[in-house]
Amino acid sequence: MADMLNDGNIKLVYAPSIANIAAPTTTELNAGTALECFVTADGLDVTVDEDVISIPKLCETFSAEAPGRAKYSISLTAVRKDVPAQDTAWNLLVRNTAGFLVFRYNTTVATAWATSQLVQVFPGKCGERRPMKPEMNGATKFTSKWYVSSQPTLAGVVA
Repeated sequence: MADMLNDGNIKLVYAPSIANIAAPTTTELNAGTALECFVTADGLDVTVDEDVISIPKLCETFSAEAPGRAKYSISLTAVRKDVPAQDTAWNLLVRNTAGFLVFRYNTTVATAWATSQLVQVFPGKCGERRPMKPEMNGATKFTSKWYVSSQPTLAGVVA
């Protein structure tokens, strides 16, 4: 069995509306804005933190725990374009822009959306755009935090 490879195989789309995040349609995904060619190769950072529920019992000498509430955090690092009209990520990822970030792994980016493809869908809103410190021999970049507003789906299937 081969490993999943990242390079050229992660599609990232901002979709303004999705009726069912467990089964987004090709129409909804095609109406979105592709971001994978703006986000840097290491600029997609999805993390999850979980609270801990402590459940020790009086009869035990062990402090048992269970998973509590989860909180997802997404940060995108994108490259700026020198023509304002072509600066898609900068123009789109503006504070309070609401919608859905959709990730598709393990299929070349050039492959069109199709039914039965597996996706992850994160409902939420953009935070402030954060220009990054300039660096020698580097492009102008910024980061944008995506605030996940409700339970995402990590096992969606395109309808």
